[in-house]
Amino acid sequence: MGVRGLANSVLVVFSAAVALIASLVAIVFTSEIGMLLYLIGVAIVGALALLLGIALRRGPQSVAAFGAFLIVTIGMVISQRPIRPHLLWLVWSSRYKSEVLANAAAANGELKHVEWDGDGWGGTPVGDWMGYVVFDPSDSLSAATRHNAPKEYNGIPCKVILVRRLEKQWYSVVLDMDQFWDRMHPGC
Repeated sequence: MGVRGLANSVLVVFSAAVALIASLVAIVFTSEIGMLLYLIGVAIVGALALLLGIALRRGPQSVAAFGAFLIVTIGMVISQRPIRPHLLWLVWSSRYKSEVLANAAAANGELKHVEWDGDGWGGTPVGDWMGYVVFDPSDSLSAATRHNAPKEYNGIPCKVILVRRLEKQWYSVVLDMDQFWDRMHPGC
């Protein structure tokens, strides 16, 4: 491989790395709609960069670099659902832990929790699924991560559709559509 081939390879690897970093940042700092807007922005900026590359007679290098960028970005957008909770936990866990632990223990045996992340389009017919970070000192939710069948669990007053273990005693819990675990919605 000559110098020109090596330069082309570096450009493709650099584009893929930039796409990976930009996608991870978008996952951490935006909502699902933000990821959609990010993907639209990638398509627009990428098309402009591709046209610029062709205009500057760097067609094959531009196409390969844009292809790598687009493949990595699409892969990250498609796989963001399983990645997002763990990435958010990695970045923001200390903040969420301090918020949860600052809450007073509920007299009715409810687990300590704070609002975490949601799905859906709030208020529209497709529904709204709310997620919470839950501190479970007895780790009783650990069995729920293996089955993830919609049901009610001790310490959570609403029907749960998804439980993810973030780390020992810490869980991400998603409630059934249009159910909220707060004072304004007692008993969901």
